Amino acid sequence: MKKSAKVTRRNPKRLTGLVCLLLFGLHLTSGLCQSAQVDITALTQETQKLSQKADEMTMVWWIPEEFWAVSAAQNPAATEADVQELLKTLRPYTVVVAVDGQIGSFGGITYTSEAAMRASMQLVDDQGNTYRPLNAQDIDPDTQSFLSMMRPVLSNMLGPVGQNMHFFVFPGKAKSGKQIADAKKEGAFSLRMEGKEFKWRLPLGSLLPPKTCPVDGEKLNGAWKFCPWHGAKLE
Repeated sequence: MKKSAKVTRRNPKRLTGLVCLLLFGLHLTSGLCQSAQVDITALTQETQKLSQKADEMTMVWWIPEEFWAVSAAQNPAATEADVQELLKTLRPYTVVVAVDGQIGSFGGITYTSEAAMRASMQLVDDQGNTYRPLNAQDIDPDTQSFLSMMRPVLSNMLGPVGQNMHFFVFPGKAKSGKQIADAKKEGAFSLRMEGKEFKWRLPLGSLLPPKTCPVDGEKLNGAWKFCPWHGAKLE
């Protein structure tokens, strides 16, 4: 009853407005991305994981709160209140988008159903603890509404692939109380699905200032500690 009352009080136009902010962010040109403090293209690439097998069309995308914040903030019409409202809705969770399919001999794709993906999916924290996707009754109604509005966005942008991409919501905090996936702190987590495992090492370099190799002055990934070519500690 408490959750239902919350949905009733929420202004649907406000929620729709937040979706519009994300639409803007998802359609940014490369020029706009490069002019921002955070390169949203690099952030997206760093948070997406793809299957390396030629006969699989599998993609898992962990969407950290920084992505939502940067996407919304790119819109000049967005206010700080808009961004904070968005983050408040999503922050308690670890949100993953996934699509899985088998590519046939002639390029046709047979997609795995949402139910089948959900049945095999597990989020694994850095201590080896596992978490299953939350059921609808365990997710805040505002969060459910927001993600439901985002699904048609994926379908319109990506066609059949987008139509078979599904949102999965996991707890935001580990059993220890620590955040499972903190994009700016050292750590790691992984996602298992359909016999495959995808791992993220943290922090994300796209969210950090680049570091400099003291040997040749090259700017390198902000999450790296040492130059991979010279072995020198980055500055």
